[in-house]
Amino acid sequence: MEKKKRFKDNGDGTVTDLETNLMWKQTDAFQDLSKWTNWYDSLDYIKDLNKKKFAGYDDWRMPVLKEAESLFLEDSFIRDMDRFEIYIDSAFSPGGAHTTWTNSLRPNNGAAIFYYRYGHENVNNREDISKDSIRAVRDINPK
Repeated sequence: MEKKKRFKDNGDGTVTDLETNLMWKQTDAFQDLSKWTNWYDSLDYIKDLNKKKFAGYDDWRMPVLKEAESLFLEDSFIRDMDRFEIYIDSAFSPGGAHTTWTNSLRPNNGAAIFYYRYGHENVNNREDISKDSIRAVRDINPK
């Protein structure tokens, strides 16, 4: 019997995680903007998605760390912009960043970042622009 697929490519630039009931943007900000983003730029990117009603929705947001972590799959990978393996489902577009900012804030102007190459979190200063990006998410059944 075939295993039920967890991630569904919706054909509109979004991917639904049938396990968590979250909808993710198929590409990240690096793919869309061709540049790295700090936490504040990432927030602006999300606001812009909502203003444009990307895929018909205006409730896109940053993931919390637990949500970002839920995309990490040890047995599935695509290639990031450096052609390294990142462990997320093939329903997502290859060529993106290997991290995502989260809305999980930390002391000293920090925010948690999740690394899809390695499967762990780190903390960066929200103003720093290093090789970081954002994966936008929304709840399928908003409260």
